[in-house]
Amino acid sequence: MIKKRKSIIRRVLSFKLFFLAGICVAFVFGPALGGEFYRNYQIEKEIGSLKGEIAAMENNNYELSKLVEYYNTEEYKEIEARKRLGVKKEGESVAIIKQGVQSENIEQGGLEIINNDNYPNYLKWWNYFFENEEK
Repeated sequence: MIKKRKSIIRRVLSFKLFFLAGICVAFVFGPALGGEFYRNYQIEKEIGSLKGEIAAMENNNYELSKLVEYYNTEEYKEIEARKRLGVKKEGESVAIIKQGVQSENIEQGGLEIINNDNYPNYLKWWNYFFENEEK
């Protein structure tokens, strides 16, 4: 009976000692382990945001390459030559419209153009909807 009692006591003492040693190890290494988990989480979050930035930059790069391709086309060059240099094709005529003509009626081929910049907006709409019906 004495041997059984000693062995039970040793088991209990060894279990308590093991338990206390485990708690001490957890207190020593727990904060460091938690810090590493948090740092790993932050790194993964940053990697995700950087992947998003990469995708946005690749999309922007693709759009810019398409824009460069368009700028190199003959269609774009023709449009820019017309706008900036006044180039025209054979058989085309160029009409120059002066800006700043106030309240002047111009008749061309039965069409009357009225510049009503001095009228309030509601009166412009009224004339647009109701004055055109009478003609």
